[in-house]
Amino acid sequence: MPNTILTPNVIANEALMVLKNNLVMANLVHRDYENEFVKVGDTVTARRPSKFVAKNFTGAVDPQDLNEGGVPVKMDRLRDVTVQITSKEMSLDLRDFSAQVIEPAMLAIANAVDADVLATAVEGAGRTVTASDESAAKPIKDIAKVGSLLDFAGVPVQNRRLVLNPSHKVLYATDDNMSKVSALREAELGKVYTMDTYMSQNAPYPFGYLDNAVGTAKSFKVSGTAGASTVALSSVTAASATVKKGDCFIVDGYVYHFAADATAASGAVAEVAIDQPLHATLSGKDATVISAPTSVGFHRNGVALVTRPMDLPMGNKNAYVASADGLGVRVVFDYDSTHKIDTVSFDILYGVTTLDKNMIV
Repeated sequence: MPNTILTPNVIANEALMVLKNNLVMANLVHRDYENEFVKVGDTVTARRPSKFVAKNFTGAVDPQDLNEGGVPVKMDRLRDVTVQITSKEMSLDLRDFSAQVIEPAMLAIANAVDADVLATAVEGAGRTVTASDESAAKPIKDIAKVGSLLDFAGVPVQNRRLVLNPSHKVLYATDDNMSKVSALREAELGKVYTMDTYMSQNAPYPFGYLDNAVGTAKSFKVSGTAGASTVALSSVTAASATVKKGDCFIVDGYVYHFAADATAASGAVAEVAIDQPLHATLSGKDATVISAPTSVGFHRNGVALVTRPMDLPMGNKNAYVASADGLGVRVVFDYDSTHKIDTVSFDILYGVTTLDKNMIV
């Protein structure tokens, strides 16, 4: 008989713990959470941290209002992993069920959340630093330049972060100066030039970069239908530039990779495949082209991750939402009578937005 201990309640709480342990970016940015149920596509108001000015006292105070304000955020990112299960899986104890089902499912969701936050930060960055070539004498100067740009933008020193793409991590970690920084611990490398420094495998990059197989297109606009696995490109620079399978671009904070090669004709590509369905219908939308591994330095209040729990499905009692520390995971057991299979579904609903581009490099 199935193990009755494995209820949606138990599994949801285990899934939430696993998710929290695997997230990197979600713990580095501004978080907004309220315990109100919302649906996919709803718009909520995220709180923006207040800013104040230290004024000279000249005999009387000049009170300042809380300018926390709010930013509208569309809750349009629903990440789901649905797994077919049998009585064999349900007969496992929680530890084994977690290892076989929960952990890989939540790792996939954690990677997607981190990738979305990084993509939003990269796309919304107010300034850009070009990384030194590997032959450069002191590549750590690049990191110093990121910190310097944050300094000149008046960004507070506390709660600054730098998230390195693995390619940059290798480059900087082998620099003599960088090697003197505290040893690598999990994703964290230590504090460098005012920034707590991390590595993330979810930082955007073109898959063909290591093999020098990246297309020549430097910029383009994207058009396509929501849910489609192909897009059209216009305003391609140069007019006969190429895109290669694995080339990367960001639109609206979503990362896409081309799934095929294409060559522009008169600055346009009629159709080219992408690696996942398009998030929305687009018409000539400017893309952020990622032609090399990309890292990002930012202040915590430069980017926000907004999460809300989702409604439980009507008529299904085998469901539960677990929430804590600004995260909510929904678990739903279901039976597909058409195909005669049981499934367990894990999902999380969230939105990501840039709060201040001047706090991102």
